[in-house]
Amino acid sequence: MLLVQRCLAAMVATSVCLSSSGYVSAAIPPPIAAMAPAAGAKLAILPLRIDGTLSESDQAELTKALIGGLQRGNFTVVPPEQVIAAEGGAASCDGPACIKNVAAKTGSAYVVRVVVVVKDRDYTIQAELLAADGNRLAETGDGCEICGVVDASGLIDSAAATLRLKLDALAKGPAAVKLTSDPRGAIVTIDGQIAGTTPLDRPVIAGKHLIRVDMEGYISIERQVTFVEGVNEDLAFTLEKLPSRLPGRRWGFVSLGVGIAALGGAIGFGILDEKPFKVGGACSDPYKDGDGTGDFNYIPNGDNSITGAPECAKLWRTEPIAIPLAVVGGALLTLGIAILVNSRKKTDKTSGTKEKPLAERRSRPRVGLGIGSVSVSGRF
Repeated sequence: MLLVQRCLAAMVATSVCLSSSGYVSAAIPPPIAAMAPAAGAKLAILPLRIDGTLSESDQAELTKALIGGLQRGNFTVVPPEQVIAAEGGAASCDGPACIKNVAAKTGSAYVVRVVVVVKDRDYTIQAELLAADGNRLAETGDGCEICGVVDASGLIDSAAATLRLKLDALAKGPAAVKLTSDPRGAIVTIDGQIAGTTPLDRPVIAGKHLIRVDMEGYISIERQVTFVEGVNEDLAFTLEKLPSRLPGRRWGFVSLGVGIAALGGAIGFGILDEKPFKVGGACSDPYKDGDGTGDFNYIPNGDNSITGAPECAKLWRTEPIAIPLAVVGGALLTLGIAILVNSRKKTDKTSGTKEKPLAERRSRPRVGLGIGSVSVSGRF
């Protein structure tokens, strides 16, 4: 009799009463039905899915708690009986195709599906928020042991509050980031994926993300940021230049000059090595080839004179000097060229791609390397 009365009341309210296969759609009590719907997107509530045994009055109580919890949000709620009126198969709706059909026929952007599992006096509530395309946006669940329908209504109200918060966040729009850097043009990566270059303005998925800003010649910056749905984060990064690994342009010329001088000295000492040592055209150590073999030996006379034609000894031993000078000169020459090339690249990057006048380009120092020669030309 109680079920008939409820069905008659539901019919008066132009709704449908269904009680089969564990699904139920209860009529909304007048106080709730009379409430003005909130402005915003539509939210369709599917009939409760009951897994177990639950009386009609308890099912109606749980439905009332679900509707009441969701109606507190800033969106329009389409109650279960209106959903069934628009789509008769909503009571057994389970797959994405059915969700799309319900959303299309009710004009809803979101669909709520709640499953209540009843075993003896234990209740388990599982609530899902689905998009119009059937994708799950949020899910929540809870349970209680040895409890009654009042406790179960509290669980449903709590689940509705969780879904309501998610819907409110979705209504605000996605999280977004507006990122700038000094200097501009830095590469931005979010969680290891390149997102673009600064200045950057784009939506991001809510939650924690690792943001990295890179630019050639500058120290990279990493920062972990938590994004909130509907909130636009403004981030500004100031990049510091990397310490220069090479000295300035002036030291390049110094290194080049000293290197050339060292190489010249090394060549000179190399030529002089094992040459006869003569001072003023005289020999400091004369020798005599006494036996015709070409080996000059001392042939002293009794009066401290030397017999035979004088020859000079090989006194120059400059190889230990020439080799280190060659090594040092080559290193300084290479370093000087590297400094000048590096400083020229920096100058070109600073000045841009615009070609300089011919007279200015001719004035740049030029280094040439040839066989046994090094040349430097230009205006210093």
